[in-house]
Formats: sequence, C-alpha cells, structure tokens
Amino acid sequence: MVNVEINGGICGFITRVHAEDKTGYNASFRLETDCPNWKRVDAILGGKELNIMTELFKDKKTGTLNSQVLDISLKTIPHVSCPVISGILKALEVSVGLALPRDAAITFKS
Repeated sequence: MVNVEINGGICGFITRVHAEDKTGYNASFRLETDCPNWKRVDAILGGKELNIMTELFKDKKTGTLNSQVLDISLKTIPHVSCPVISGILKALEVSVGLALPRDAAITFKS
C-alpha cells in the first residue's frame, strides 16, 4: 500500500491517496478528502482496478492516452491545475513498482 498526502494549495484541502498493487501492473486507489470534487472522483474510481500502463502511457499505435484517472478528473474537477491529479497517478505508479517513492513539490519563490 502506498499512502500519499497532497496539500491542494490555496483551497486548503488535504487529500490522502491510498494506492494498492493488485497484480502485475494493476492497482486501485481510494481518496480521503474534504474536497467535494475529489469525493466525486473517489465515488467513480475509488477501489476500481486500473491498468497502470494504460493510465500512465500513451498507446504506441495510436498515440492516444486512455487514462481513466485523467478522463474522470478533467470531467469532474473544475480546477485542472489541482496537484491531486498528479499525486494520484504518482501513487499508482509507485504502488506497482514503476517508480520509487520520492517526495515532489511545487514551490513558489519570490
């Protein structure tokens, strides 16, 4: 199980992602959040087994991306620069062993 905590920024919402390897390159995630938009995404995708290769990479033949996480997020989340989108995908990637767990950050400098 991979657990990630994401601070959404100015909205003040904290979202926790719990990603779990199922078999091979399949995994699922659940969200804990007070954000009503991410609660809707969790209601749609939470616990659903996803093919992480399809979630993270474009189809070699067609060049299209068939990510359910991106598709549902972009239809549900009004603020497409929300860092939770990247956090979910990164947690899933780590959960199946395609990346090592390492913190990432967006830091504003003056």
